[in-house]
Amino acid sequence: MQYNHTYIFNELAKINDLRNRIAHHEPICFLSNNAIIDTNYTRQRYNLILQLFTWMNINSGELLYGLDHIQNVCNEIDELKKVRNKVDENFGN
Repeated sequence: MQYNHTYIFNELAKINDLRNRIAHHEPICFLSNNAIIDTNYTRQRYNLILQLFTWMNINSGELLYGLDHIQNVCNEIDELKKVRNKVDENFGN
């Protein structure tokens, strides 16, 4: 894969989309414009941020120390989704 300025711009645009959703207090644990719980969007954007840090030779562990809870929060949301699905199955919803 060739990393040219267009590719980098498009990757940064994806991160900016996440930033905009957060800045406008939009939920980031749902599919876009949908009520379905899904953390994949947030996980993918977070991994992209980490990848860009690597390209810029930024130590993400040091930069995000004490602030990096994304994976844990996404895991908790996914677990809550599993519980909700189980409840829905048990009550026929």
